[in-house]
Amino acid sequence: MRNRGATCPRLPSMNGFGLIERPVTWVALAGFMGTGKSRVGWELSRALALHFVDTDKLITRVVGKSIPEVFEQEGEGYFRACESEVVERVTRLDHAVVSLGGGTFIHEANRRRLLERGPVVVLWASPETIYQRTRHSERPLLRAPDPLSRIRTLMDEREPLYRQGTIHVHSDGRPAEEIVEEVVERLWDWADTEAAWDGPEAVAERASD
Repeated sequence: MRNRGATCPRLPSMNGFGLIERPVTWVALAGFMGTGKSRVGWELSRALALHFVDTDKLITRVVGKSIPEVFEQEGEGYFRACESEVVERVTRLDHAVVSLGGGTFIHEANRRRLLERGPVVVLWASPETIYQRTRHSERPLLRAPDPLSRIRTLMDEREPLYRQGTIHVHSDGRPAEEIVEEVVERLWDWADTEAAWDGPEAVAERASD
């Protein structure tokens, strides 16, 4: 196991050849809306010296409309088709931290493609926390008389699918920096386990640049 306590947890380490040593060169963040995927993903990309990609923002740039406008004008089916196309694109990337929309991981084809590409970190928060974080936003799926009840229902429906993620981290009442430190440590553990199965050369090739 690596001695991670000897290095700054916010930065990847350097190996003896001057190459950056990371646990992974690609990772996705999944979870319900309002769990902190965008903020944590951005901070994680900085910690690992990787590019940051937000799939919802990518969709809005490609389509030229906001997510609420896409839902209202084109329908959810169109949005999910765009989402699947974006998943296909981001899984071809390397050196990236990918923040997924809340519903992306629940669709089987997306989930399978993402898990085949690399580790998926699922962020969790309580329904109450999610409500507080999203109540002033224009989330199409929360346009309901009782948004908190809607959040609970959707989370119950999606939980078994989110549970198929690689790593699970709770974000309630925690600063992004603390969450990122846990995610990085868990990714090192995951990489060590992969090395035990695949051999150290395979993981070293994926993690060093």
